[in-house]
Amino acid sequence: MNDEIVQLYKEFDKNDLSFFFEKLIKFISKYDKVFRNYVFENSLNVVKKFKEYEFYMGTTDDNLEGLASFYAKEMVGASEKEICGNVIHMVWDIATFMTEELCPSCQDSYLKIVSSTDQKTIYKSCDNCLITIKNDEFIERPEEMIPATKKQVNIIMEK
Repeated sequence: MNDEIVQLYKEFDKNDLSFFFEKLIKFISKYDKVFRNYVFENSLNVVKKFKEYEFYMGTTDDNLEGLASFYAKEMVGASEKEICGNVIHMVWDIATFMTEELCPSCQDSYLKIVSSTDQKTIYKSCDNCLITIKNDEFIERPEEMIPATKKQVNIIMEK
């Protein structure tokens, strides 16, 4: 598992995020039993069905190339739990749509558009201070959230 994820990160190409994203999803599916030990079941079930064309890929201000390079080194001796968390976070970083709206709470990061796992509720959320907004109101952060799809992003951006 370690060697495989390290190799995957070493092959990262910022010009082909779609291919890399699909490889991450296949990795998650391949090690489904391991991921089930560390990732919420509803989130995992939805993430495993993700298709790259459903998302605006790479819209965050994260240095994905730098992250992949860093993770390639970090995952060499990582535990299964660390690998699972890391891969899920990388999927999040690639697929989550970042707005140009500054967080009203911390003023230090832009809000991201995310979804409930049943994909019925759309939120704006800050990765920095963890505030979550639903219908322009601050709410308690749901335990499970996933990146919003293009369709969901379009809905919330039209408001």
